[in-house]
Amino acid sequence: MEAMENITDPRTPVPAKGVPRAPVLKALTSLRFFAAMHVALFHLVRPFSLWGPLAPVMSAGYVGVSFFFILSGFILTYSHAAEYERGKGNATTFWVARFARIYPLYLLSMLFAGYTGFHYFRRPIHIIAYVADLLMIQSWSVRMVNFFHITAWSLSVEMFFYLVFPFVLLRLRPDTRVKGCLAVCGFWLLAMVSPLACVLLKLDGSWREGGPQAIQVFRVHRLPALLLPEFLAGVSLGWIFLSFPLRPRLAKYLAPVGVLAFTAALFLSWHLPNVMIGNGLFIPLFSLIILGLSDRNWLSKALSASWLVLLGEASFALYLFHFLFNDWTMDRFGASSGLGAAVWKLAIVIPASVALHVFVERPARRVILERWSRRQAVHGAAH
Repeated sequence: MEAMENITDPRTPVPAKGVPRAPVLKALTSLRFFAAMHVALFHLVRPFSLWGPLAPVMSAGYVGVSFFFILSGFILTYSHAAEYERGKGNATTFWVARFARIYPLYLLSMLFAGYTGFHYFRRPIHIIAYVADLLMIQSWSVRMVNFFHITAWSLSVEMFFYLVFPFVLLRLRPDTRVKGCLAVCGFWLLAMVSPLACVLLKLDGSWREGGPQAIQVFRVHRLPALLLPEFLAGVSLGWIFLSFPLRPRLAKYLAPVGVLAFTAALFLSWHLPNVMIGNGLFIPLFSLIILGLSDRNWLSKALSASWLVLLGEASFALYLFHFLFNDWTMDRFGASSGLGAAVWKLAIVIPASVALHVFVERPARRVILERWSRRQAVHGAAH
């Protein structure tokens, strides 16, 4: 019964029986909305010169995906550390919970992608690409990743992270705060290896998108194995937060400092290698923001408003559908890609994302987890 009650909160993964559910970090949930909006505006408004002085900030909108990877490692560690420490962690149950959280809405977005990109089905390679998208393995092939559902590549990467997570969680638990910080720094440096190689080899596309060698840089941006250090940095950060709590006097400064430094870095983004920005360059700054907003302070309280939390919960739907909706309106109705068009597109997509979260994502997740719980109960009774 306890497990069934835990299902009612869609923001928190279902813990093992007898393990208390971790409180929701509401500020981090809200922060997901702002990261998703940054990505959405990056896709919706072109050319970036329309943003005027904000052009460097908005042209780096893809960095939101890197933030999601780090946040994912942090939240999964925060939510599952207790059950794995008590020996109650189960990889299969974890994967089912992740499937329930991700796939129903993802499948719906794939159906919409098939509808809007129906003309792609004329060639066999495109049909194979669509199947790869359905199986969430498209990021392993640079030929498959850019058909149909463009933004879904990051979900393919996330599925790889989920596969790895149960095997690395306890192995990354640090003995001291210093070791935890060194682990985060080590994964940051590891994340920089492949993009730094692109820069040193002077491959076209390292600083800006495009060029005859851009495909090599594109692989660095998309290949799950090369993005794993970002996720592992988030896992290590989660252990630091759980095992070595920061003093409130210090913690309250972390997020503001991180936000200000990150904003300043975005204004300088045109002077930084594109390939490094998209592959974990800002891990230290994201770490400050995440740790700071995980603590109770004025900023985390401001971001804990219920309406912001709801938008944060719906950010997954916003991320999945904004690009597809934008392409559909441009192809079908000739919509522009300017600031004005972005306003009315978001005025439709954001409420639709909330509706999808409430009426599709939550119920589908609940049904899958309830069935899995019943199956586990029957299996346990039989033994």
